[in-house]
Amino acid sequence: MYSAAVMCIGLDVGGTGARGVLAVDGRVRACSRVDMASRVGTGGIDADNAVATLVPLVTELLHETGVSTVDSVAAGLTGFAMLGADLRVRLPAALGEAGGARTVGLCSDMLTSWAGALGLAGGAVVAAGTGAVALGTDLAGTWRRVDGWGYLIGDVGGGSWLGRAALQAALRADDGRPGGSPALLAALRERFGTPADLVRELATRADRAGVMAGFVPAVAAAAADGDPVATALLAEAGTQLAQTALAALPDGAPRTVAPTGNLFQAGDALWTAFTATVDADATRISPRGTAVDGAALLAAAALDGTVPAAAPLELYPAA
Repeated sequence: MYSAAVMCIGLDVGGTGARGVLAVDGRVRACSRVDMASRVGTGGIDADNAVATLVPLVTELLHETGVSTVDSVAAGLTGFAMLGADLRVRLPAALGEAGGARTVGLCSDMLTSWAGALGLAGGAVVAAGTGAVALGTDLAGTWRRVDGWGYLIGDVGGGSWLGRAALQAALRADDGRPGGSPALLAALRERFGTPADLVRELATRADRAGVMAGFVPAVAAAAADGDPVATALLAEAGTQLAQTALAALPDGAPRTVAPTGNLFQAGDALWTAFTATVDADATRISPRGTAVDGAALLAAAALDGTVPAAAPLELYPAA
């Protein structure tokens, strides 16, 4: 799926791990993954964390392929918009030196997800995991990002949103309020203990979004057993994700939507609602590849000048 290039490295950097591939003339020759859990603090990925993780990953890819340098490196990083100037100075220099690259590109992992899923074509991609965000373009210079506002006020339809809604339904059942789910209350007690235990755990955990998203399998199980509240929550998540995807399509863009992310495996009710909403207004396609595939594709595009107009990709020439 890659454009022709000599040698390119693509990196996909999340909060707990990083993946990398090395492509030679458009074909993947090596791939690797490294755990970042011990290098990520409450402030997220900083320059020290990124350099300490990605330089060895690049070195490993070079070693596996038996080459000493590549022409281009591109990295998609979670939370890229919030990363500081220090990272934008140090990381390109470190990656360029480690890989001997002429060009280094940095961007959000949402852009690499888009590139991997659509292959530099117009349309929109919606990524649903713990969070939820969509990115779309008309390839004429207009890009539209929708949601991705975080678990406190956004990421509607994502895993943390769905888990929180399900936990609220469980607490309604415990309180005897309308709209509660005894099945979800039983799952809460099995996973956390009492409702008070749940509240204490959420109050002391820095990864609250992940804790709430971790309740999604219980929602899926309850829905599979016929619980109407869990089924309705899954359906609402699917509808919300579809609306996020459609809103990311700029006027004049191809009406094409690709879904990515593990949350789409959460249950039939979510998938049915998502597809019904998207299919009424756009063409739904399967992703062509992953975010790390997209990073390699963007690395190649940076070499041959085919990066789409106004794409939010920062390019750094080698010093």
